[in-house]
Order: sequence, then structure tokens, then C-alpha cells
Amino acid sequence: MYSDQKMLTRVYYRALFPNMLSILGGTVNVLFDGILVGRRMGELGIASVNQSLAVYLLLCTVGSLIASGAFAESAAALGRNRPEEGQRYYGLALELAAAVGFLLCGAGFLLSEPIARSLGSVDSRELVETYIRITFLGGVFKVLLYVPFFYLRLAGKTAQSAWAMMTMTALNIVLDYLFLFVFDFGIGGAAWASVLATAVACGMSFWFLLRLKDGFRFRPVCPRMEELRRIVKAGSPMASNNLCSALRIVLLNGIMNLAGGSSMVAAFAVTNNLNEFSICIQNGVPQAGSAMLGIYQGEQDPLSVKKLLKIQMACGFWLAWAFAAVLFLTGSQVGALFGSSMDLRFAAGCLGIGVIFGTLNSIMTYYYYAIMKPGMANLITVLRVLAVTVVLAWFLTPLGEGIFHFYWLAELLTGMIWIGAGFLSDRKTTGRFSLYMLDETAFREGKCINFTVACDTVAICEASEKIQDFCQRNGFTEDQTMTISLALEELMVITAEKSMHHQGFMDVRILRTKEGGILRIRSEGKRYNSLEYAEAGMEYLGVKMIMKMAKKTEYQNTLGLNTLIVVI
Repeated sequence: MYSDQKMLTRVYYRALFPNMLSILGGTVNVLFDGILVGRRMGELGIASVNQSLAVYLLLCTVGSLIASGAFAESAAALGRNRPEEGQRYYGLALELAAAVGFLLCGAGFLLSEPIARSLGSVDSRELVETYIRITFLGGVFKVLLYVPFFYLRLAGKTAQSAWAMMTMTALNIVLDYLFLFVFDFGIGGAAWASVLATAVACGMSFWFLLRLKDGFRFRPVCPRMEELRRIVKAGSPMASNNLCSALRIVLLNGIMNLAGGSSMVAAFAVTNNLNEFSICIQNGVPQAGSAMLGIYQGEQDPLSVKKLLKIQMACGFWLAWAFAAVLFLTGSQVGALFGSSMDLRFAAGCLGIGVIFGTLNSIMTYYYYAIMKPGMANLITVLRVLAVTVVLAWFLTPLGEGIFHFYWLAELLTGMIWIGAGFLSDRKTTGRFSLYMLDETAFREGKCINFTVACDTVAICEASEKIQDFCQRNGFTEDQTMTISLALEELMVITAEKSMHHQGFMDVRILRTKEGGILRIRSEGKRYNSLEYAEAGMEYLGVKMIMKMAKKTEYQNTLGLNTLIVVI
């Protein structure tokens, strides 16, 4: 009986690359719109797409606010053993995304002309209006897409989400080429390509979610004001990231125009497309673990939370370095990729350094979002995406090309500010200097224990005996101790045989609560719920006894893992 948390590491890395591909699917749409429009229509075309990006990000803001907020509440509810509450938040997310999406896109379509005047320049205004009008026509699919994107991750099905998003990417590229180069639809063709590809990905994602046996199911619910408030609060970090990104595009386009006219705006458009491409690392690394963090936080498991954060930091640092190295090596050819003759080595290099610092900042943003500290998450987001970035770019305007130093300086200054604020905040609330901001009371008082058990009968029986010491130290009654010991032995033995085939390990956590205790057994292997077979005969007699002795027994299939929960 020991604790190695290897399962946590395996589950994270299993989710990482599919999640990066999922995000890449979304950002590549923007990237290829820029590349193909630039090659077909020149620098004015790519500038128009970049100026229209604010509308795309507005739709992302709404979708992420609703879906990420509901997702965070669902993950916390599952961690607290409240699956019905988790299902309810899914229903709320779907209802809100559909209703708000239709209203927003209808209003945006009617107001396309004044919006285009505010976003575009004199030369690009007509192109911008065409692009955003079509974007609003199909914008509801973009808002809805966030719901299955988040909830497939909670179900441990990031690979299916990746399939949908990469299908969207491939379809978008094909349609971009056909509409721009074959049928010559102009910038409207690029917009239609994105809309149609997004609609297909939305349909695929919901289909994958519906096919899951233990998946989330829509049931009409009547929203309560408290639930709406919780969704908005929990989703505000993700929404503020997209909203600040939209404002950042508008403001930086204006600053770049002051710094060097249309050529500087075009240079920023190219580097901004590259920055969008890097989001698969900056957001992909932390998003892969956000569902796990939310569930572990709900379970009051600070050890797993800290372990996962350290894994993300190491992984994000090396992936960001690799991306930066590619930019340093290929910076001189970047402009040609977009149909421009500009030499962007310096700008691309500044962006590369910024991605390294930005990835670490982003990991902490998602960390605070997952542990329900939206204030800290919003602080980092507003600073790095908008406030510090825009202020620095404004002050660096006289430097000409040197303005691109804002990419890395903004991330560095943001890190210094939030670290200081985090230490002060935690010192004020807990009396300690820590950036984790976790409630570790149960751990410090010895009221919880985490350990790993091999899937063989001898190891399981030894764990069942040794756990009695923990129960005695924490004041469990004899009946409670017997229930925990029996549940540990019976459930793990049958899971080891039926699901794990006596291979691998299972993670166990016991938490002493005011009312009693909670036993959680988490394992890999094929989907298997031993509680379903309680009436199946003598082989499952022990399972039947446990269900009668415990206050509550429950099975969850989250993160692609089997989780058995026994409430004593």
C-alpha cells in the first residue's frame, strides 16, 4: 500500500494531445483563413480577417462563459458526489447557449454595418462587413460548440472531441480553397467555410456526447438566479479571456496603425495569427487537466491537485520552448506563408519568448479557475491579455519594429504582478505564503489518506487490514470501520477481476467528514460498475452487503475512469 499517483499522470497525458488537437482545430480555422485570404486577396484581405476577429471572439466569449461556468460547477458537483446537480448544470448550459446564441447573432446580423464601421478601416470596411455578416448568420453553432467541447473532456473523451475539431479544420481548409480559388467568392467564401465547418463539428460533438452510456443528458430545467450567478462567476475567467482578446485586437490594430501604418497592421495580423496557433499549447496544456482539477478540488484532495499542477508546469514549459525554437528558426519565412514579403524575424522572436511566459501564466489562470478562485484567474487574464499588453504597446510605439517587445514584456510583468498579489491574498486569508490557495485542513489534521493498491488479492487484503489504523485514529465507530474495510476489500477484489484482469493499480482515498466518512476507489480498465450486479448472485453478495451497510453507494464514469464511492 503506497501512493505514487501514476494514474493521475497517465490520465493527464492521455488527455493532453487530443485536447491540444481540439484547440488546434479551432485556431487553425483562423490561421488558414488568414493564410488563404492573404494569398488570394493580399495584405488588405488578411488585415480585414484580422479586424473581423473581434466578432469571432465575441461569440467565443459567450460560448465559453456559459459552457465553462456550467462545466466547472458540474466537475465540482461530481467531486462532491452530487451527479444530479452535475447533470442539471449541463441542461442549463445547453438552454442558455441556444437562447443567448440566437439572440446575439440575430442582433449582430442586423447591426453588421455599424459594427464593420467601428472595426474596419476606410479601405477594409466593406470586406469586414461581408465577413462578420456571414459569421453572425452561423454564429450560434460557435456558441453551442463549447458545450460538448467541455463536457466531452469531463467524460474523459478528449479523443472524440479532437476528431470533431480536426474534422472542422480539414473541412474548413478544403472549403476555403474551393470558395476562394475555385469559385472566387472572395472574403465571404472564407467566412462561409468557417461557418459550415463549425456547424459540422458541433453536430459531431453532440453526437459523441449522446452516445456515451454514462454521458450527460439534456433535461429541460428552469434556471434559478443563484445557478445563473454561479455559472457566470465560474465561467468569467474563460469569458474574460475571449472578451479581452477581442478588445485587444481592436486596440492593437489602432496602435499598430499609429506605429507604422498599414504595413505594421499587416505585420501584427501575421504574428497574431501565429499567436492564435500557439493557443494549442498555452490553453491546451492547462485545459487538459481542468476537469481533473475540478473533481479533485471537489473531493478535497490537495495532494492530487498539487501533483497535477506540477505536471502541467513542466509539460507547458518544454512545449512552449519547442514552439519558440520553431519561430526563431523560421521567422524569416513567416511573411511568405501569408503572401507577404515582410521580414518578421524580430516580431516572431518576441512572440516566441512571450509564448513561454504566457503558457506558465495561462496554466495558473486555469488552475485558479478550476479550484473556484475566479478573482485570481480574472486578474491574470485581464493583465496579460489586455491591460499590460495594450499599455506596453502604446509606450513602445516610438520604437517602430521594437513595439513587438510587448509580446514577452507583458507576460513577464503580468507574472510578477499576480505572484505578488497571490502571496498577499493567501497571507491575508490563511496566514501562509502560498500560491496554491487550497484548503488543506483535512490533510494537515490527518483526516484523509491517499494510497495506491496493486490489482491482486493479497495486496488488497493487506490494505483492508492496514486501513483500520487510520479509522481508529480518526474516531470511526466499529461499524463504520468494518464497513470501510469490507467495502475496500469486496469492491476492489471484484473490480480487479472483472475490469482490470489483475493488472495495474487502483487509487484509493478515504476522507473523514463530520457526518462519517467517504471512500473513493478509482481505477482504469474497461467500464465496469459492480453495483449494478448486487442482485446477480452469491459472487456479488459482498457488494449487496456493502450497499445495505453504507449510507450511500454510487458509481461514476468520469475522466474515462471507473469511480466507486461509498458514503459511511
